Amino acid sequence: MTRLDKKSLLVFTLIVVLAGCATQPVNEYPADAPGFFSGLWHGLVLPISIVFSFFGEIRIYAFPNSGWFYDLGFVIGAGFSILMTLAVVAES
Repeated sequence: MTRLDKKSLLVFTLIVVLAGCATQPVNEYPADAPGFFSGLWHGLVLPISIVFSFFGEIRIYAFPNSGWFYDLGFVIGAGFSILMTLAVVAES
């Protein structure tokens, strides 16, 4: 094993060990946690939210949320928003 391989293995091991120390937030969702339609809306306004997030404390994703149902709405909204943005850019 060459010196470069040993160094790469050491760095990889260090990254894996440090990643294992990461924690996830508690899965306690409030009763009014954002759901599917909030996720859909946040996905639709994603391009605008990204631009404004550079100039202020705007989050593009709600947390805590209701889980996979919010995620589904967000992905559908973001996909639609990105496709529509690409369609407008392609026409011009």
